[in-house]
Amino acid sequence: MTRHTWIATLLGAVVGAGVMLAGLAQAGRLAPAPRPEVLVTLAQTVDAEHKRVDLLIKQRDYAGAIAALEQMRAISWPEPAVAGDAAAVLRHDVYGRLLRLRLDHPEVDPKAPDALAAVAGEGLGPDYKSIATNAFTARLVGLRGEIAEKQGRDDDALVAYEEALDMNRALLQQALAGAAP
Repeated sequence: MTRHTWIATLLGAVVGAGVMLAGLAQAGRLAPAPRPEVLVTLAQTVDAEHKRVDLLIKQRDYAGAIAALEQMRAISWPEPAVAGDAAAVLRHDVYGRLLRLRLDHPEVDPKAPDALAAVAGEGLGPDYKSIATNAFTARLVGLRGEIAEKQGRDDDALVAYEEALDMNRALLQQALAGAAP
């Protein structure tokens, strides 16, 4: 991938995520941020961290990329009462990327599937079903299924995969309905 293609892809992902969050908020599907300055700061932090992780991955420094996302995991994530539902969506994005890297590079700071399952649960939080369906949550739920499968918990994996598929089907339906003339 050329540098320009990589930059364009990254920019497209960041802009796409921003447009998705803004669209959900405007449609009333995400609770608004009572303190928008907290959400803006969080979003800028996540964006900068993703850029750093992208560069580390480009340099094949997977340990550094995982460590950077672990640092993000350790931050104090704002509650919806402070930053709205979008803060949870951003958390799902970071945790999903962390778990994907850990699953793709198990040789880096190895974690047992039980530990990865705990990270997935921590990332989703107890109330993830109460926020609007979004791609980041769907991805994290799918990763939870992949981890359950590695644990040999096939029934739990199937439930998680079906939940992720339902979310993605709903998102596709919404996108197609919005694209109709």
